[in-house]
Amino acid sequence: MLNFYVTPRRVWALLCTALLCLQASSIVIAQRQSAIWYFGSGAGLDFRAGAPTPLLDGAMHAFEGCATMSDDEGKLLFYTDGINVWNRQHRPMPNGTGLFGNGSSAQAAVAVPSPTNPMQFYVFTNDCNARSNGLRYSVVDMSREAGLGDIVQKNVALHAPVSEMVTAVRHQNKQAYWVLAHEYGNNSFRAYLIDANGVSSTPVISKVGTVHREETAGTSAIGCMKLSPDGKKLAVASTVVGAEVYDFNAATGQVSNPIKINGIRSGYGVEFSPSASLLYITTSSNVQLMQVNLKAGDAAAIAASAVEIAKIGQDVATPYVGGSLQLGPDGKLYVARPESQHLGVVQAPNLLGAACNYLDRGINLGGRKSMCGLPVFIQSFFQYDGQLKFSNSCFGEEAQFSLAVAPWEPQPTSILWNFGDPASGAANTSTLPSPKHRFSAPGTYTVKLTRTFVNTLEEYTIQFVIKPLPEVNLGPDRSLCPGTGTVLDATLPNANYRWSNGSTQATLTVTQPGTYWVEVTVDGCTARDEIIIGQFPAPPLELGPDRSLCAGETLVLNATAPGVTYRWQDGSTNPTFTVTQAGRYEVTLTNAQGCVSTDAVEILYKPSPVVNLGPDRVLCAGEPLVLGAAQTGATYRWQDGSTGATFSPTVSGTFWQEVTINGCTSRDEVNVLFNPLPVVNLGRDTTLCDGQTLSLNAARANATYRWQDGSTGSSFLVSGPGTYWVDVTNEFNCTTRDEIRVHYLTPPAIELGRDTTLCFGDTLTIGQVLPIVTYLWQDGSTQPTLDVTQPGTYRVTASLQHCSQTDVITVRFKDCIGGLFIPNIITPNGDGQNDTFFILGLLRADSGLNEDKWDLTIFDRWGKRIHHTPEYRNNWAAEGLTEGVYYYHLRHNQDGRAYRGWVEVVR
Repeated sequence: MLNFYVTPRRVWALLCTALLCLQASSIVIAQRQSAIWYFGSGAGLDFRAGAPTPLLDGAMHAFEGCATMSDDEGKLLFYTDGINVWNRQHRPMPNGTGLFGNGSSAQAAVAVPSPTNPMQFYVFTNDCNARSNGLRYSVVDMSREAGLGDIVQKNVALHAPVSEMVTAVRHQNKQAYWVLAHEYGNNSFRAYLIDANGVSSTPVISKVGTVHREETAGTSAIGCMKLSPDGKKLAVASTVVGAEVYDFNAATGQVSNPIKINGIRSGYGVEFSPSASLLYITTSSNVQLMQVNLKAGDAAAIAASAVEIAKIGQDVATPYVGGSLQLGPDGKLYVARPESQHLGVVQAPNLLGAACNYLDRGINLGGRKSMCGLPVFIQSFFQYDGQLKFSNSCFGEEAQFSLAVAPWEPQPTSILWNFGDPASGAANTSTLPSPKHRFSAPGTYTVKLTRTFVNTLEEYTIQFVIKPLPEVNLGPDRSLCPGTGTVLDATLPNANYRWSNGSTQATLTVTQPGTYWVEVTVDGCTARDEIIIGQFPAPPLELGPDRSLCAGETLVLNATAPGVTYRWQDGSTNPTFTVTQAGRYEVTLTNAQGCVSTDAVEILYKPSPVVNLGPDRVLCAGEPLVLGAAQTGATYRWQDGSTGATFSPTVSGTFWQEVTINGCTSRDEVNVLFNPLPVVNLGRDTTLCDGQTLSLNAARANATYRWQDGSTGSSFLVSGPGTYWVDVTNEFNCTTRDEIRVHYLTPPAIELGRDTTLCFGDTLTIGQVLPIVTYLWQDGSTQPTLDVTQPGTYRVTASLQHCSQTDVITVRFKDCIGGLFIPNIITPNGDGQNDTFFILGLLRADSGLNEDKWDLTIFDRWGKRIHHTPEYRNNWAAEGLTEGVYYYHLRHNQDGRAYRGWVEVVR
């Protein structure tokens, strides 16, 4: 940006008193480059509205020194802790890391604008505790990264070692700047001039004041340094110096006339009041805020004028260093309180003693923390000396005008700007404090500001040039053939360039379609042009990959496309080409726009595999046959889809195999006939009983036979144990063999004995136990023995597998002792066994009669009488009754003997 200044012509009718000027209630922020602050642990302040408001979007965590830079409208450009540079989006610039400052340096950085290029800034960085990186600078170019900025030069060395302090002020000519640092180990100040030639490599050195070194202290480089806003005074506060104030010559860069302030030990922060009449100092020894009266009189009076204003940060842990001091755009002085969510504020820093009104918790940081440092600014930003400022001098931009006045001055009753641009019509004048104006044409203009007070009139005049924009013309939009390029030329004398891809050359070679733009800057003014590069379509062409064919194959290469001409490798011009032999084949297509496509393919030929399944065959069913053989690197496919190297047919048919090696396939086939085998079935292996025979029959038509003993009949009679087989050969000379194993068993010997007679009540056990023999008795039981208790005929069949033998015995009973035997179960199922309720001894066995008469009554389980007879004859069979338990009462009719019990009926 270009800033022009004039000294105003003031016409005073009435002078205001000093008290009245100091009590002005309205504040004008004239230097908006200092309107945004970022500092501490994510803390920030915004002064653009006058009173500061907290900012909570900061990405920086700076323990001590830092710097912030905004534009003339107060919009954030960047901020830094001396190591990293963040853009306005709070992201590190692409090359904005690795600066050689230090987060533990009291004044780690200060940013200074280029006097000739409004898009460039110098960031001076300072190492901590006099370390080897010392004082350096880097260059920020805000035209890079679409206006977000980038570092284009980094860590240029100036001097080492230096103390942890750096400050800056405008040159007396209002165009250049001074940056001051102090060598470590001596008493030399170094003043670097920043002008149209950049940063001077030869500083102005002033050897004056206290030596910055203390052999016994490890922190003797710690402290801050400030120039007064008017550039006439310099102050230093440090652990080794305490505090000193000097005169500074803003025209020559010389430092002179040191005054050491009495009673200040371990100084840290330092700052002038806006009027430069008072000096404020913080200490790290007992965390004081001190005030020095620079208008107290001679040097001795000034040195003795220091008074304590307040203790700082009594509500937070005591830091091991003090807090920085910094003037704000609102004319107040701000005090860092380490590890606190507040800043201290000197409300009226131009007033002596307690009247300065220090508030220790003066402003809340919205939950973010202050640390030891506050941003370092160019001190001229806080000078209110009636400077008329102008920015944006390129045609087409809105020019910004402002007048820097002190906050304590009274406000005018009216303001009138005249921009000297009558062609702009009603926009040629404005009554705003800081107006904008878009000039109607390039040229030289005279702008006049008139401020009217109650009894005063002030007039300011400035003359400047609105520069024309560069004439940039990339030509008309155009299209390219694929694979070709074009050069876009924006060359102008003395110009800088920025293309859409970041290039800074005068020309740009493009090979791809798209929208391309260039910004050309000449004498600080930038114009832009863009061009659309299209692309003609290339003829579509794809011959496919290189490939190998099998012997005898042909291939048609097809390059057909609309609206093109063809040329093959042999000069032919057809859209297709037939390949019959190995070689390289190429075609070139050209369309109406002259765009060319070329493609080529390499064709190889491979031998086909040899396949031989042999001659046709005639076999007997079941006879093994293996077709095919394995070949190296081959795959196979048979008529049934199987993929083995061989195939074994089991039925008649035509069988074929395809063998593929390296993508080439050959095929062979063979006919196989399987004649049927004769059907022979001698039956399953069998077991015969002793004395049995078995006839084996293998007879069938048109067959011959051979048995195991050499006989050739169609049948064979088996009469003994052994293995018997026969081979049967049919008319196709196909033979089938079958065999059978024959075993013989001897039936088990069983003997029940002779018929016998038993006494009533006796039991006879018949039968015998033989191994692996099964039994079946006449009553269905299968036990080896049977207990006989009733008269009857008893039969058992003993079986060894299917060989059996049966024996029978008849058992009779007689009354041997005249007693009774009453059964407890009957089975009236009609099988002749236990069918009635038979009481032994009740009747004479021979006639069924007895001279005794017995009375029998039968009851069911509920006591109901269901049967009664006065002369029972062993004939009750539970007719019509269900299975279950029934109760009987048997009584002798003469002597009264009686029997009671139960009997179960089972059918």
